Amino acid sequence: MNSSIVVKLAPVFMALSLLSGCAGTSEDTYEVPTDLPPICRDIDFSSNPDMREVCGVRKVHNKAYKNIPQQRYLIKPAETSIVKTGNGLELRFQNSLPITLDGPIVNDLEFSPDKRLEKIANSYDYHEIFLKASNERLRIFMMTIPTDVGTRYSFCFRIPEKKGNARTRNRAMGSNIEQMSCEDFKQIVAADQASKKKN
Repeated sequence: MNSSIVVKLAPVFMALSLLSGCAGTSEDTYEVPTDLPPICRDIDFSSNPDMREVCGVRKVHNKAYKNIPQQRYLIKPAETSIVKTGNGLELRFQNSLPITLDGPIVNDLEFSPDKRLEKIANSYDYHEIFLKASNERLRIFMMTIPTDVGTRYSFCFRIPEKKGNARTRNRAMGSNIEQMSCEDFKQIVAADQASKKKN
């Protein structure tokens, strides 16, 4: 190619390279509310733009996306999800305060527009145990959560009994789930199963 032509075309090539660079960094993504109604949860908002306004979804710049809470649903119990807020994770149950999840799981779960549509196939081991000595009911469960890198993490919880009576307590009272040691969970379940075998 003639050197004078190369010189004349150089600004054109430079402009094209700048445009292609801009195109790669100016892609829009979406702020998806963490309280989406069930009908909106399985929608790909990139291919279904008409549903964005209906579901309260808005476009944001990529740089702002890291500060937006992102959510993935678990298969059980119903309405349970994990929300990424900043650098942390929250486990959210229906009608209960969020529970912070710590440890390696924070880095092993992916949150992206594609992963939002993919439910986490967790396991859920629930037990109701009646304590004869105190005449109380103990409700405990263990959730094992698989991650996108192949690891699995177990978390154990206790559901406190509701306080007050049907007339005075509100819907949320007593439903705040408490985290407990999985070692304690296993010991309680094993002791209960052993006592049932004796009887």
